[in-house]
Amino acid sequence: MLINERIQRIERWLTPRNARIGILGAVLVSLCALVALRNVRVDYDFEKFFPTDDPELDRYLAFRERFGHDNDFLMLGFERAGGVFDPALLARVDTLAGDLDTLPHVLRVLSPTRMEEPVVTPLGVFFTPYLRWSDTALLAIDRARIAADPRMQGTFFNADGTAMLVLLTAEPGLSKVRCDSLLWNVKDALARHGLSDARLAGRIVGQDHYIHTMVRETVTFLLLSIALLSVFLWIGFRSVAGVVVPITVVGLSILWQVGLMTALGKPLGILTMLLPTILFVVGMSDVVHILECYLDEIRKGTEQRHALARTLYETGLPTFLTALTSAIGFSTLGTASIPPLREFGLYTSIGVFVAFLLALLLLPALLILTDARRLLPTTDKPSPWDARLPRLFQWTLRHRRGIVAAFAAITLAGSWGASRVTVNNFLLEDLPENDPMKAGFLWFERVFGGVRPFEMEVNVVRPGATVWDPEVLAQINGVQGHLRTEQAVSATLSPATLIRSMNRAFNGGSADFDRLPEDSAEAARMARQVKLLGRELVRTLVDSTNTHARITGRMVDEGGRVHAVRNAGIDAFIRSNTDSTLVRFHQTGMAYLIDRNNATLSTQLVGGMGVAVLLTGLIMLWFFRDPRMVLVALIPNLVPLVFIAGVMGFAGIDLKVSTAIIFTISFGIAEDDTIHMLAALRQHLREGRNPLYALKRTYLATGKAVTVTSLMLLSGFVTLISSDFASIRYMGILITLTLGFAFVAELLLLPALVVMLTKRGNRK
Repeated sequence: MLINERIQRIERWLTPRNARIGILGAVLVSLCALVALRNVRVDYDFEKFFPTDDPELDRYLAFRERFGHDNDFLMLGFERAGGVFDPALLARVDTLAGDLDTLPHVLRVLSPTRMEEPVVTPLGVFFTPYLRWSDTALLAIDRARIAADPRMQGTFFNADGTAMLVLLTAEPGLSKVRCDSLLWNVKDALARHGLSDARLAGRIVGQDHYIHTMVRETVTFLLLSIALLSVFLWIGFRSVAGVVVPITVVGLSILWQVGLMTALGKPLGILTMLLPTILFVVGMSDVVHILECYLDEIRKGTEQRHALARTLYETGLPTFLTALTSAIGFSTLGTASIPPLREFGLYTSIGVFVAFLLALLLLPALLILTDARRLLPTTDKPSPWDARLPRLFQWTLRHRRGIVAAFAAITLAGSWGASRVTVNNFLLEDLPENDPMKAGFLWFERVFGGVRPFEMEVNVVRPGATVWDPEVLAQINGVQGHLRTEQAVSATLSPATLIRSMNRAFNGGSADFDRLPEDSAEAARMARQVKLLGRELVRTLVDSTNTHARITGRMVDEGGRVHAVRNAGIDAFIRSNTDSTLVRFHQTGMAYLIDRNNATLSTQLVGGMGVAVLLTGLIMLWFFRDPRMVLVALIPNLVPLVFIAGVMGFAGIDLKVSTAIIFTISFGIAEDDTIHMLAALRQHLREGRNPLYALKRTYLATGKAVTVTSLMLLSGFVTLISSDFASIRYMGILITLTLGFAFVAELLLLPALVVMLTKRGNRK
């Protein structure tokens, strides 16, 4: 009686008038979202992935305040098979460098054609060009001199003289608009000087490439998801309305959520670009379950409004629970210490509830105004799984012990494979090997020792001492030498480099004097000359107090795991060979922080996954009031996670932020179908049906909806496999595998567990 009263109360609200009011409200909100979308932005900023509570970030920000950004550079590489020491080429590069130096937002341009070496004589200081490219005879002499000069060879020229580097430094912290403008101006200048074949590398290039790719892929994946989901909706419902109505409801949830983010000033990033695809497949799951239940009532001959009221009563709470558990899964990303992950978790959680509200409010409004017969199949041909599901159910019951044993074996194998997973990351791993931009970066790595910035802070701690004291310079020089010879850091620059260069200048430019002066008075005199002649360069290496300095350079990106070993070697050398009571060295910089944070964030995300499992278990305990059902709800969704962790271990897929979050996403999504199946089972049991018969009814009715939604989930994420970003591609592969395995577990392991656990409970 109480159930009927509740259904009747719902039915009283289901009127055409209320439906029209609801649709009008949805239209108004959608118009507001469309207006907000005019200001949608796309952003890709490495620095946003730095934890806000990490003391190393504070150190880096203070370091950057003193010496400027370590990634606001643009490298221009020129390669000629016959050699770059060609007067015509050098003349064009020299003119190009002059033009680049006048561009807006450019601080300096370092070109070998314009660089000069000071020579100190009794008559004064003279500056000799490194390259006297206008005179063929002098150019040959200069080429030989450069080949013997480690400051130029390997930094601005490669070993065989077939490649040359020009380095442009931009103003720090340029906005995307200004970066785009600067990049366009640089490319225009290259074209005007006949140097369009130059290779480019740097944050300005990377940001432009990433953002254009992100925009293209966001639109592509959404359209592909809609197309594939339409196919499966047609297979499931075999009617035009059965395709159009769900896509309309879920499409509006995406529009509202992206509109909300835009209205709040939040741009789409590398993670939030996945939000439309995730919301589409998650929202579709709720809509399909509601529609399937509604159509079952219609097939029984139930009047339309009553059928819809009964559907909402039976599916309302389970649908809310699926939204809640999914939101909990995504919200645990809020435990991460970096803003993009927290925002991704927050806005995806909000989007899940937006999709739930539309499924529970807008979908009924559309159904009330739609003739139910239009949702029924346009053909009497039976569904392909109408005959298969009963046979599969019988097979599952007969082999339930073998099924449980098989899944247990898979869990053990997955655990073994998971133990082989390693934490690692590369700066350019997102791009495919054939990507033109990545090819350019790899060229710089191969020819000029890498594009990965290396930064080390030098802090003089002894009172009264400065960076320019001979004993401090000696320690800086020792660390710099170790970095160059033992740790593969190229193009190193430090205060010691300046003093060594000045020592050469005081001795006629002889390479024999490329060392620190032995006499303290000489060192002091050279320090004064360095500050006088290289004032601008000194400011980038030594602060105004003369107690803080930097050692800067470039490295080949060998992956976070390799660099962790290198960092340990650097730290060991510093502990053994420097005096920490005089000067202290500490590595910092963007690349260092990315490696460090990837390791900590990966473990944070796995820990957040544990919180999601615990909270979901508590919700299931409240809903079913039976600990056995908690196990039935969790085990079929945890085994696939162990399985996919094993796949990662055996396939050599590294654990990083992009692969760590797949566990949270997969668990939050896969749990939805489990809740719908167990909720239907609970309803049948409450109606007094025999447990085995209740399970059969659940399997045949809800199992069909589970099959449809699982196929749609798979189709939604399988599109990500075509991404140009490796992180998105791996997410597509791993989530598809996880959800596919979860679907199998839903149809095989879940009923087997229900039968085995309920039988044991009955014996007790």
